[in-house]
Amino acid sequence: KAPLAGVNFKLYKVEGVDVSTNDGLKLAQQIGAVPLTDDVVTNGIKVGETTYKLAAAPTTKTTDTKGEAKFADVERGLYVVVEDLEGSAKIMNGSEEVVKEKITPIAPFAVTLPMTNPDGTAWNADVHVYPKNQENTLDKKVKDAGKHVGDDIVYTISTTSTGADLNGDGAMDRKDLGEVYEIVDTLDPNLTYQSVTVKVKGQPVTEGENGYQVTKETTGDPAQDKVTVSFKGTTLDTIAAGAKVELELTANVKKDSAVGVIPNVAKLYPNDWAKKNDKPVTSPEVKTKFGDIVIKKVDGAGKVLAGAKFSVHLDTSDNKDCSTYGDAIKTSEATGDNGLVSIKGLHLTNFVDNEDVAEDDQHPYCLVEEQAPEGYQLLPKPVKFSLTKEGSVTDLSAAAEAKAGNALDITNHKNPGLPLTGAQGILLVSVLGLILVSVGVVLTVKRRQD
Repeated sequence: KAPLAGVNFKLYKVEGVDVSTNDGLKLAQQIGAVPLTDDVVTNGIKVGETTYKLAAAPTTKTTDTKGEAKFADVERGLYVVVEDLEGSAKIMNGSEEVVKEKITPIAPFAVTLPMTNPDGTAWNADVHVYPKNQENTLDKKVKDAGKHVGDDIVYTISTTSTGADLNGDGAMDRKDLGEVYEIVDTLDPNLTYQSVTVKVKGQPVTEGENGYQVTKETTGDPAQDKVTVSFKGTTLDTIAAGAKVELELTANVKKDSAVGVIPNVAKLYPNDWAKKNDKPVTSPEVKTKFGDIVIKKVDGAGKVLAGAKFSVHLDTSDNKDCSTYGDAIKTSEATGDNGLVSIKGLHLTNFVDNEDVAEDDQHPYCLVEEQAPEGYQLLPKPVKFSLTKEGSVTDLSAAAEAKAGNALDITNHKNPGLPLTGAQGILLVSVLGLILVSVGVVLTVKRRQD
């Protein structure tokens, strides 16, 4: 990993600790054993019943291109080093700027000065900070093509752990992560958690003490499923050494959902410090979009018609003309006295798998009339349509009037009184016509003979 340049560090002196005495050194050791968090600057460090405050006006240094920040000629004392990511200007990883939110912060730590040189022959009053920051990324995708309200959708959450000897013990294992590596997904209220599958370094991992643990809890109002995947044991060692981690989380879109857009964001806690301080790495937001199609049934003169029923299918034809189509996705109730009916919870045709779809690349729907109004013929062929407006429609009349990506006018014609409609009726009429022609020929011949 390239060192991070441009990271600010602040050096605070701990008040009330005299490291020139044995008692002071003993106290410094006790303070050094206290886990420090971000609030140490304001709250100080508590040992027993005593709180040791940090001096105001710290010295600030910034890491250079080698990733090193140096505090030179520091006077004797006990100090706390605090990373200041928020106050850092531009952080660079080589030639690329790094988004601050993707950096795993370094926990504050205490240091006593002066320290002896490595060979033990002299004192060193300089503080060299070699931050082991790592840039974490968390990606998220959704697979929702052909999925509608009531169906399952699949989220893929992936990250590559950075792999670093954070505790300096010469090994990369779970201790470097403080025994914590968690991915958390708080689902939209319109989703219900179904299952999760996990891969690490491309290999499936099973749930258990050397794999992972799934915890699901219900939180918020309206209620949301919060799913936490915590890695354990030897799998955690593998992750600590640097590995690609991939989750596939399946969620069901609730059948009664009327929302048009369902967003989702995941969080990664790459170590115990991030967990304790609630400093997760967040994924990009992905969305799934649904809408309703409003159908207005009229006759040739524009008069509204009641009693028509429809089904929606996905076009499967090569020419996208609904000459072939799949099974029924959803069906409608009958059109009312106003000639209107809607079919709810269809996936938009212009937004699939969290990406806009150009008009020429969209797979249209096919509307098939299942029942014609009394006295009218069924539509002779399906009607192709696109659905490009998200959201549940409550005012069918307004939607039918606007025709803004979610409404269709369907015209029926009077039934001429033939005994059957459709292909079979046409065949019967043709046969009857031939019989009548034959009878006419016979009669003509007999008359000629007379």
